[in-house]
Amino acid sequence: MDIRIIYSIQDAVGKTIKELGYKFEEINEDIIDFRYEKGDVIVVFSRHESSSKIPSLTVHYPGNPIDKTMGGEPKKLGIAFPSLLTSIYREIRKINIDIEKAIEATHHGPTYQHIPIIFVEIGSSKEYWENKELVKTLIEATLRGIDKYKDIECENKIVGFGGTHYTPYFSLLAEKSCVGHIISKYYLAELSNEVILQTVNNTIEKIDTVMFDNVNSKIREKIVNLLATYKLNFKFR
Repeated sequence: MDIRIIYSIQDAVGKTIKELGYKFEEINEDIIDFRYEKGDVIVVFSRHESSSKIPSLTVHYPGNPIDKTMGGEPKKLGIAFPSLLTSIYREIRKINIDIEKAIEATHHGPTYQHIPIIFVEIGSSKEYWENKELVKTLIEATLRGIDKYKDIECENKIVGFGGTHYTPYFSLLAEKSCVGHIISKYYLAELSNEVILQTVNNTIEKIDTVMFDNVNSKIREKIVNLLATYKLNFKFR
């Protein structure tokens, strides 16, 4: 499989990667709205921003679950690759640095591509984006995850609904399951049928389990009924 690793020279982490001398593909586009599409899969290194400024190492898929967009198209999810994202995340978890490590819920663009995109991010301030040792450590863990993805254990391939943006429950499940799209609780009230279907359709690996993290009964029933023909396991928390 042709896995392309990219960064944007417009991005703070991308600039650090360039200074370190890694020979990944460089783009000169907005990191959440780029049109680059080469190979079979794209892994993107970028900065992560948050109002809390909490230091973090995160992975996630792109996608805009509702009409509001941050790059990309409204109500459009990217293509998931559960075993690859999970393999990368498991290697990041092994990094012996006291820093938050999480799978984030699906958010922001781009959504134009027809191949999987996985974001690998450093947050949440300039201090960390420009930390060459931290960036190098994250890159090396990511490369190990890419090397190992074909051999990792996946008891289930899951999508998730509910929980917070940093998905502590689904991140924990990634110890044994491989994780596809996650739609956080903040989007559920506005979630269209089309996007619910995309969570299980927009993936290159078949999803077998839908996990719910504290989702109210009305929304849960809507999702279960819509996905009833897919022969999925539904699990509730």
